[in-house]
Amino acid sequence: MVKGKKGLYLEAWKFSIYISLPIIASVYHSNPETQKYWADYWRFITYPENPNTNVKQKIQELAKQKEEQREQHVAYQQQLQALQKSAERSAKYGAGAIGGGVEASTDEEPKSSWLRRLGGWFSRSSSHTEE
Repeated sequence: MVKGKKGLYLEAWKFSIYISLPIIASVYHSNPETQKYWADYWRFITYPENPNTNVKQKIQELAKQKEEQREQHVAYQQQLQALQKSAERSAKYGAGAIGGGVEASTDEEPKSSWLRRLGGWFSRSSSHTEE
């Protein structure tokens, strides 16, 4: 450095502090004994275990609830499969609940949407355009 420029000495000093301080701190705090010391030093309150809580019992209760839910789900799936088979059989033989034994035709025209009830505001049919 040039002796005539005192500002450069200050900049060099600041630069050395900026570089060395984080390096020294990381080396010091990466030591496991140091980490244990500071963790123990700054632990203000050690909470005792709650005597009203039995963790093992709670876990067992949760496991029982999950098993019951799983069994209910399996039973529900079996009921749905049975209903689906029943519906397929009734549709196959034309004895649907709505049809009353009469085979429903599959070539029916689909129902119109509720927008058609507005009198042609959104779609113009041929009857509205002729007027």
